[in-house]
Amino acid sequence: MRFKFQIPALLRGISAKGSALVSKIENSRLLAKVPKKVVRAALAILVLLIIGSAVYFPITTLTTQAAATETATLQTTTVRTGSLVIYASGSGTLIAADEVDLAFKTSGQVEAIYFEVGDQVKAGDLLAEVNDTETQIKYTQAKRNLLELTSVAAIASAEEAAAAAQSDLDSANNHLAYLISPDVFLWELEVKEAQQAVADAKAALEASPNDKDLQAALEKAEAYLDFAEDKLEGNWYYYDHEYLPDNFTTWDKETGTKYIAGPTDTEIMEARAAVTGAEATLQEAKYLYAALTGGEVSEDATGSGLSELESAQLDLESAQVSLDGTKIYAPISGTIMSIDTSVGDAAGTGTVITVADLSQYYLETFFDETDWGNVTVGCEAEIVFDALPEKNFTGEVIQVDPGLYTSGNTSVVRAIVKLDTSSEEINLPIGTAAAVDVIGGKAENAMLVPIEALHQAGDQYTVFVMENGEPRLHVVEVGIQDLLYAEIKSGLNPGDVVTTGISETQ
Repeated sequence: MRFKFQIPALLRGISAKGSALVSKIENSRLLAKVPKKVVRAALAILVLLIIGSAVYFPITTLTTQAAATETATLQTTTVRTGSLVIYASGSGTLIAADEVDLAFKTSGQVEAIYFEVGDQVKAGDLLAEVNDTETQIKYTQAKRNLLELTSVAAIASAEEAAAAAQSDLDSANNHLAYLISPDVFLWELEVKEAQQAVADAKAALEASPNDKDLQAALEKAEAYLDFAEDKLEGNWYYYDHEYLPDNFTTWDKETGTKYIAGPTDTEIMEARAAVTGAEATLQEAKYLYAALTGGEVSEDATGSGLSELESAQLDLESAQVSLDGTKIYAPISGTIMSIDTSVGDAAGTGTVITVADLSQYYLETFFDETDWGNVTVGCEAEIVFDALPEKNFTGEVIQVDPGLYTSGNTSVVRAIVKLDTSSEEINLPIGTAAAVDVIGGKAENAMLVPIEALHQAGDQYTVFVMENGEPRLHVVEVGIQDLLYAEIKSGLNPGDVVTTGISETQ
C-alpha cells in the first residue's frame, strides 16, 4: 500500500524568505566579528535539521498507522457438527450396598460366636451371645410382678375399689346436699355445667368468628347460665328462710326456747372437700380398672394403683430389652466382614461384628464444588479403579447430597454412584480407590462454536456471522458448553462463518 504525503505548509516559501532571514542574522551585532562564511555554513546546517524533523515525524506517524491497519486481522471460524461431553472429575471409594456395625446391648461374658469372618449369613441368624443368667432372673422377676398386678384377683379388687369409691362419692354428695339443701346442690351443679358450656362455646366461636350457628350457640349457653344463676340465687334465699328453719331448728331444754343451729361455713367447706376427694378417688379407680381390662386410659390419668401398674410394665419391657441385648442377630443378609471379640471376652456395648451386603457395589464419590451443576442424579459415570488401571467400568449417580460435604477446610460435592457391573465381576475389596468421571452433559451431532465466538448480554447469547464480507449479529440458543466449545441449538447453520475476535500480527 502506498501513501502520499505533502511537505508542511510552513516549509513552503522557505526559499523566498530564507535570504531575508540570513541577511538579518549575518548583520546581527552578536555575529559582527564572525566571518560570514562560517555563519552561512552554520545556518545551512540548522535549516537542514529543521526541514528533516518536519518531514520525518509525519512520515513515521503515517507509516505506523498504515502498518497497524495492515496487520489487524479479523479471526473467523466455521460452525461445525460434532459431539460435546461435559465431565466432572473426582475420586471415589468402593462401598457395599449396606454395611451394619453390630454390638451387644447388654454387657457380659461372650459365651458363643456362631460364624467366622467371610461367612455368609441371612437376616435373622443368631451371630453371637453373652451369658444371660443374671438378666434372665431379672426378666422373670419383672414378669411375675406384672402378672400379680394384672391377675384375675387384682382385676376383681380394682372393680371393688371402684364400686366403693362410687358409694363414698354418693355419701359425700348426699351429706353436702343435706347441709346446703338439695335444690341449692342441684343448681350449683347446673351453674357449673353452664359455665363450662359457655367456655366451650366461646372457644369454638374464636376459632370460627363468622359462624352464625356458633354465635347462636354461645348466646343460648349464656342465656341458660343467667337462668341457672338466677335459680341458684333464689334457692339460696329459700335455704335461708325456709330450709334452715325446717331442718336445723333445735329446742333448748333448759330455757324452753328453740333456735336454728345451721351448718357452719367450715362444715360446708369440709363437705365440699369430701365430694372433691371422693370424685378423684373414683376417677383413679376407674382408670386402674380400665387399664387392667383393656379399656381406654387418658395420657394424664393418675392414681397410685395405675402408677404401680405402669411401673411394672416398664420394668418388664426394660428386662426384655436387656435379655434381648445379650444376643446379636443379623439384621441383613450378607457377609461377615469383621469380628472383634472372642469367646470368654468381657463384652461391652461397642461394635464387635460387622456385616455387609456385597451383592451390589457402590462408590462414595467426591467432586470439586464448582462441579455442583454437573453432578446430578441419573448422570452416567465412568470409573477406573487404581487396582485395575487398564479396565473401565460404568455406573450411574443415584444420590447427591443436598449440601456440600465438609472435610477439614475443604467443601466438596458428595455423591453415590451405583456400578453397572456385579460385585463378582469386579472382585475388589471394599475401600478400593477409583477415579470417577461423571458425564454432566452430552450433545451428539450438535452444532459447535468456540467459546470466543459467544457474546452474552444478560440471559441472551449472540454471535457475529460473516455475510457478504461483513459481520452480522445473530441471536443464538446455547446448550451445554465446556472451556473450549459451546453447543448451538438454534440461530446458526452448519458451515456458517462466525467471528472469534481480532488478532494483531507483527
